[in-house]
Amino acid sequence: MMKYLFIMAVLFGFFGAGQIKLNAEKSTLNITGTSSLHDWEMTVDEFDVTGVITETQVQNLKATIKAKSMKSGKSIMDGKAYDAVQADDFPEIIFSANTLEIKGNSISGKGTLEIGGKSLLINLDSKIVKQGTSEMQLQGKVPLKMTDFDITPPTAMFGTLKTGDEVVINYDIFLTK
Repeated sequence: MMKYLFIMAVLFGFFGAGQIKLNAEKSTLNITGTSSLHDWEMTVDEFDVTGVITETQVQNLKATIKAKSMKSGKSIMDGKAYDAVQADDFPEIIFSANTLEIKGNSISGKGTLEIGGKSLLINLDSKIVKQGTSEMQLQGKVPLKMTDFDITPPTAMFGTLKTGDEVVINYDIFLTK
């Protein structure tokens, strides 16, 4: 009987429900977009992901980005981005989902994305690149329009440089259980 309980405990530990957390050292997140002059990219230095994973679902997922950790390498662009997302009033960009479905090598579903105090329901589709007993690697892209979040695309140089409305959040996330 004791041997049976031990085997069940080991199997549940590897394949059962478990809290997930971000492996920040291996994970990357960036935001890309266009402008009338050139394409641009901002790297996110501070973000977190938490939730509960089972064999078929991710539950209570919460991904948080520290808005002022978005960096382009250009302080003027960074400042305009922080103003656009109202980083002083809303220091975090948050994605949350009650339930996402795991099917084959993908995780998908709907969740709420909040930027600058405005929330929208969006689709999330992630590819499971690698899955082990204690780590999972996810990759994906989330295309957005700034104007959907009541964000006016930033301009510079007296309006001659205009940022495109569409941006893409790109992620390569490593989660541990």
